Amino acid sequence: MYFSPIFLQNSLYVVAALLIIFMIGVSIYKIRHNIKLWDKSFTLALIVLINICYSLLERFIDLPYEMNSIVTGGLSLVAFGYIVVIVWELHKQNKISKSK
Repeated sequence: MYFSPIFLQNSLYVVAALLIIFMIGVSIYKIRHNIKLWDKSFTLALIVLINICYSLLERFIDLPYEMNSIVTGGLSLVAFGYIVVIVWELHKQNKISKSK
Protein backbone atom coordinates (compact mmCIF):
# COMPACT_ATOMS: atom_id res chain seq x y z
CA MET A 1 0.00 0.00 0.00
CA TYR A 2 1.38 3.39 -0.97
CA PHE A 3 0.61 6.70 0.70
CA SER A 4 1.67 9.86 -1.03
CA PRO A 5 3.96 12.25 0.86
CA ILE A 6 1.32 14.99 0.60
CA PHE A 7 -1.28 12.74 2.23
CA LEU A 8 1.13 11.85 5.03
CA GLN A 9 2.04 15.51 5.57
CA ASN A 10 -1.62 16.52 5.71
CA SER A 11 -2.26 13.66 8.13
CA LEU A 12 0.47 15.08 10.40
CA TYR A 13 -1.29 18.46 10.36
CA VAL A 14 -4.57 16.84 11.34
CA VAL A 15 -2.97 14.75 14.10
CA ALA A 16 -1.13 17.79 15.47
CA ALA A 17 -4.32 19.87 15.48
CA LEU A 18 -6.32 17.11 17.19
CA LEU A 19 -3.60 16.55 19.77
CA ILE A 20 -3.40 20.26 20.58
CA ILE A 21 -7.20 20.50 20.91
CA PHE A 22 -7.25 17.39 23.10
CA MET A 23 -4.44 18.68 25.33
CA ILE A 24 -6.20 22.04 25.77
CA GLY A 25 -9.49 20.29 26.57
CA VAL A 26 -7.89 17.98 29.13
CA SER A 27 -6.01 20.92 30.69
CA ILE A 28 -9.22 22.93 31.06
CA TYR A 29 -10.97 19.91 32.59
CA LYS A 30 -8.14 19.33 35.06
CA ILE A 31 -7.97 22.99 36.08
CA ARG A 32 -11.75 23.19 36.62
CA HIS A 33 -11.77 20.03 38.75
CA ASN A 34 -8.59 20.86 40.69
CA ILE A 35 -6.73 17.83 39.38
CA LYS A 36 -2.95 17.82 39.07
CA LEU A 37 -2.24 19.23 35.61
CA TRP A 38 1.07 17.56 34.81
CA ASP A 39 1.12 13.76 34.81
CA LYS A 40 2.62 10.95 32.74
CA SER A 41 -0.09 11.01 30.09
CA PHE A 42 0.33 14.77 29.62
CA THR A 43 4.08 14.29 29.31
CA LEU A 44 3.49 11.58 26.71
CA ALA A 45 1.18 13.87 24.73
CA LEU A 46 3.77 16.66 24.87
CA ILE A 47 6.54 14.34 23.60
CA VAL A 48 4.34 13.16 20.74
CA LEU A 49 3.46 16.79 19.93
CA ILE A 50 7.14 17.77 19.87
CA ASN A 51 7.84 14.83 17.55
CA ILE A 52 5.01 15.89 15.24
CA CYS A 53 6.13 19.53 15.24
CA TYR A 54 9.68 18.46 14.45
CA SER A 55 8.41 16.36 11.56
CA LEU A 56 6.41 19.32 10.28
CA LEU A 57 9.44 21.60 10.61
CA GLU A 58 11.37 19.14 8.51
CA ARG A 59 9.22 20.09 5.51
CA PHE A 60 10.24 23.74 5.65
CA ILE A 61 13.88 23.42 6.73
CA ASP A 62 16.25 20.96 5.08
CA LEU A 63 17.87 19.23 8.04
CA PRO A 64 20.46 16.46 7.76
CA TYR A 65 19.00 12.96 7.54
CA GLU A 66 21.06 11.67 10.48
CA MET A 67 19.78 14.43 12.74
CA ASN A 68 16.19 13.75 11.68
CA SER A 69 16.46 10.05 12.38
CA ILE A 70 18.12 10.60 15.76
CA VAL A 71 15.59 13.18 16.96
CA THR A 72 12.45 11.49 15.68
CA GLY A 73 13.69 8.03 16.64
CA GLY A 74 14.71 9.23 20.10
CA LEU A 75 11.40 10.97 20.71
CA SER A 76 9.54 7.89 19.47
CA LEU A 77 11.50 5.68 21.89
CA VAL A 78 10.75 8.04 24.78
CA ALA A 79 7.07 8.05 23.83
CA PHE A 80 7.05 4.24 23.68
CA GLY A 81 8.69 4.15 27.10
CA TYR A 82 6.01 6.40 28.54
CA ILE A 83 3.31 4.18 27.02
CA VAL A 84 4.89 1.14 28.69
CA VAL A 85 5.07 2.98 32.04
CA ILE A 86 1.43 4.11 31.81
CA VAL A 87 0.21 0.61 30.89
CA TRP A 88 2.30 -0.91 33.69
CA GLU A 89 0.86 1.50 36.27
CA LEU A 90 -2.68 0.77 35.06
CA HIS A 91 -1.92 -2.94 35.37
CA LYS A 92 -0.63 -2.46 38.94
CA GLN A 93 -3.68 -0.37 39.90
CA ASN A 94 -6.00 -2.99 38.43
CA LYS A 95 -4.17 -5.74 40.31
CA ILE A 96 -4.38 -3.79 43.59
CA SER A 97 -8.09 -3.03 43.14
CA LYS A 98 -8.86 -6.71 42.42
CA SER A 99 -7.04 -7.85 45.58
CA LYS A 100 -9.14 -5.61 47.85
